[in-house]
Amino acid sequence: MSNTVIDKKTETHKFGGWIASESVTTTISLVNMGDGKFGLSYDSKFSGVKDGHVQGGPFAVDGNKNIKVHSSPDVHLTISKFDKTSSTISMNVDITVDIPVLGTKTIFDQTLSGTYAAAAGWVAAAASIKQKSAGI
Repeated sequence: MSNTVIDKKTETHKFGGWIASESVTTTISLVNMGDGKFGLSYDSKFSGVKDGHVQGGPFAVDGNKNIKVHSSPDVHLTISKFDKTSSTISMNVDITVDIPVLGTKTIFDQTLSGTYAAAAGWVAAAASIKQKSAGI
């Protein structure tokens, strides 16, 4: 089953100088996982002191939280200003990474928000057809 993307944002940061530098591009997607559940998916590419690419998710998000999502290097995720109504959702996502030689740096700090359907598209369509066929 695929998830519906509500909002998607990308940030690119360059840290350090010519001796030790790092470039990090991070994309975070806020997704509707269905059944009233929401999540975040991530894709991050980095080069410089260390080169690599990590991606994953979605992992469930249901409120404000501050969690360590990875060790070596330390990666911390902070979700704040979480707000959800019957048709909208909004949250600020902040990610910090302990980059070797350069120290702790913020690689993503943005608000993700948007509207969503209370039911998945096909579920809402089936309910509508059932109502029409019943003469409601």
